[in-house]
Order: sequence, then C-alpha cells, then structure tokens
Amino acid sequence: MEKDKLDELDEVAKVVSVGQHEADQAVERLDELKQISSNMSADLDLQEKINANQQQRINDTQSKIKEAESLLNTIDLDNLNVRTSEIEEIENLRVEVTPSEPESPEIKLPHLDYVDATGNWEDLLSESEAYAAKFNISLDNPYFACLSDAEINKMTALLANKYELSKLKKEDYVFAGIVGIIGGLVDAFLVGAITDGNNKYTSEQGILGQKVDDTVDKLVTKYAEFASRNEPYGKKINSKNDAIRWLENHFKVSYDASNNSNIINDSIAGMNPSNHHLFSLSHDIGPLGLFTSILDQLDGKSTFISDGVLKRVYTASKEADQVKDLQLGPQKVIKAVENWFGHICSDVAGTSKSVGRGAGLPMPFYSITQQFKFGSFDVNGKDKDFAGVAEWLYKQGLDFRAFVAQSIPVLIMETLIRLYWVYKNHFYYGKEWKECIPIANQLDLQTLLLVSTSTFAAVDITDAIVRNGNIDVKILLRINFANAYDLGVRSVQVMKGRFQRAQKLKKINQENEANWNEIYKNI
Repeated sequence: MEKDKLDELDEVAKVVSVGQHEADQAVERLDELKQISSNMSADLDLQEKINANQQQRINDTQSKIKEAESLLNTIDLDNLNVRTSEIEEIENLRVEVTPSEPESPEIKLPHLDYVDATGNWEDLLSESEAYAAKFNISLDNPYFACLSDAEINKMTALLANKYELSKLKKEDYVFAGIVGIIGGLVDAFLVGAITDGNNKYTSEQGILGQKVDDTVDKLVTKYAEFASRNEPYGKKINSKNDAIRWLENHFKVSYDASNNSNIINDSIAGMNPSNHHLFSLSHDIGPLGLFTSILDQLDGKSTFISDGVLKRVYTASKEADQVKDLQLGPQKVIKAVENWFGHICSDVAGTSKSVGRGAGLPMPFYSITQQFKFGSFDVNGKDKDFAGVAEWLYKQGLDFRAFVAQSIPVLIMETLIRLYWVYKNHFYYGKEWKECIPIANQLDLQTLLLVSTSTFAAVDITDAIVRNGNIDVKILLRINFANAYDLGVRSVQVMKGRFQRAQKLKKINQENEANWNEIYKNI
C-alpha cells in the first residue's frame, strides 16, 4: 500500500516536470516571437527612412530636370556643337524613379513539441515519459525537475537560510588566509619581540612596540599635568619620571606593597618589587582590577595571589587621604575609582626609577595565571609551572603596553575581514546595509575570522622558531598573545556555532518527518 502511494506521487511529479518543461519552452518561443517582432519593426523603420531619402533625391532630380528644360528652351541647339547622345542623356533624367518596396523575409520556426493531454492518465504518463526521453529530462528526481529556475533559486535561498548552509566559497577562504599572512608579517617585522628594554634574551622590539611605549609615556605625562594643574608643582612636570613621581605621591593605595616587609602578620609567597604588580589583583588594568581596588580601598585590606591561593591581607602602605578620610558611601566609591585610575597611570609606564621600559602593569586578567600551579617547564635551566612561566614572561616585558602593540595587527586583520564581509553581503548577495553588520555571531563570519587568525598564528609561530633557532620557552617572547587569545575565542565560537547548527538541523529533520507523515496519511 505504501509503495502504491509513493508511486502515484512520483507519477504526478513526472507529469508536472514535463509540464514545467513545456511551459519553459513556450516562454522561450514567446521571447523568440517578441524578438522577431522587434527586429521586423526596426527593419520597417529603417526602410521608411530609406524611402524618405529616395523620395527626397527624386524630388531634387525632378527639380533639376525642370531647370534643364527651361535652359534648353532658351538655347538654339542647331547653332551649338551638341552631340545627340548628350541630349538623350538629359532626356533620360526625366524617367520617373519610384521607391523600392521592402522585401519581407520568410521566417521559419521549429515545431513546438507538446504532450497531448486529451487521453487517460496512463496515456498522459506514457507521453510525458516519451517527451522527457526526447528532451533528455532526468526524472530520477521529478520533484526537483518540476521546479523552474526561479523557483529553484528561491527555494535554495530559503533552505540555505533555514538550514544555515555555508555560503563561503574558495575565494573567501583564500582572502581570509591572505589577510592572516598580512597580520603575521606586520607582527613579525613591526611589532617584534617582547622586551623590557634591558633583558639579555631579546632586544628586537619593533617600531610599533616603540611607538606604543612612547604614546603611553606621553599620556601619563599629560594626565599628570592635567591632574596637577591647580598645584604649584604641576609646572615642574617636564618628563615621564616627574609625572610618575607626582602620581605616586597623590594616588597612594594600601595594596601597593612591593615586598613582604610591608605585609602585616602574613606573607605573599615569592613577592618582590619586580612582580608585585602581577600578584596584586587591584593592579589589573581592567574591570577585575577596578572591582578589587574599590573593595580593597573600602575595607583597608589588599588582595594578592600567594602560591596559587587568593589571599587578603593588611599592609603598611599608606592609603590616599582623599579616600581614607571619607565615610563609607557613594562619594567614597567615586573617590576610590578616581584613586585607582590615578595609581594605574603611575604604574602603567614603569616606575620613576626604571631602567629601560620598566615593569608596567599586566594585561587585563593576566594576574589570574598565578592560580594555575600545574605543569613543568624548563625556563633557562629552572623548572617552573604554568604560573612561573607566566611570571617569567611578565618580567621579560609582557605587560599592558606590549599587549596593546600586539593587538594592532590583530585589529588590522579583524577590520579587513569584517569590511570584506560587509562588501560581499551587500554588493554580491544584495542584502540591505543593516543586514550586513559584521556581528561575529554569524557562523560564516566566525569561520573566516578563524581561518585568518589561524593563518596569523602559523606565520607567527614559524617566525618565532626561525628567529629563536630552537624550540624552547624563549620562543614565547616572539609569540603574539593578542592573536593567541583571538584564536581561542574564534575556535570556541566556531565549535559552539557548529554544535548549535547540528542541534537545529536535528530539530528541523524531526519536524520535516512529522510533516511528511501527516501528508502521507492524507494521500
């Protein structure tokens, strides 16, 4: 019974497919007739213009003949030496010329085949199959063959959107790869290696890294000049070191303990002046540092990570009077935020006594790495865990300034990919501008970004290995951590997007099966 119903549906689809081909042929014949009619109309217009020109020439000739006749009547031909042949030529001009009639070419069109639908169903089916064989119409999938090209394109677009099918082509992947190579080359030659300015492992800081350092120095100096504008000492701020000293004196915080001698009745494992910014969560330059700093300033304690454990202790460091003397409330919170920002500015470019670049502030959330007390890595003959490697990188110069410099080629890469995405969707697919916003929750865009950042990483790692000469921990000094972070984010996005799409497809297939069963019952 089930086979009979399906066979009947297949037969109907075959007849409809042939009917669709007949309709397409009829449309093509109509187009041919329209073209022929248009050509004939153009030919008639041209012939009318030719006839008009001929008539004008005839009128001109007749006018000249009349003038010649008048002239002949006034001349005594017997007294002139005029040959008879010449007179006959003049007489011949009087022959009336008539315009030529346009020729109508005979146009023969091939016979238009069709299926005779006057018989019974079996005859119609048989003739349809014969028609399909004659015109090489594949009836293996008659449900697809019965659709017109416009219907197929429309259905393809609907299915692509419904099933979230990828529209990416080979040239899209090629473009993303080229952008990744560009980003990697910018990083290799313009950003360069991580350095604190005087470490013995590398001094190959690129021009972008140097520009970022100089820009941060200028911003710190400008902020100190602005903050001290109402004080006499403000006029004496002429350098970065002057600015840092002024900021350190005016934005003091309790959590600025640089070693354990400033910790009251407790200790922070391994803390010293070169790493206390890394161990103190309040020195984080992002939201983590802001929140922790406000908390520390409100209750007088300081938050550190000691041997992988979060610890809050009292310190001997002095708090700024503008915060300490206020009662707990909104005004104190505002002053705490202002104090945190001022202290951040005093540390972001190193200290007033720094040699070279100095130890600035760690990049946002980097302090959390001190909780990862696992693994074993050889760092210049010393065994260190993951947290130890992160601390070593920070001491070598991986601070906020280095991270900003590393972010520049990543931003260039992301911008190029997103601009390409906007261009492709608007000018190629014809979408509205508002539909072309390059938000990274679209799986195809996520895929392009992943291809680009993966290529960037491949170039970056290759450059690090070649320049270092060995595969050891020192290649990390040449790795772009901004791109590594971006690679991790894009990888998670693509995996999440593909999983969500798989779940959606599963649900759609279940709905399709239910709809088919309902249709089948009603056949």
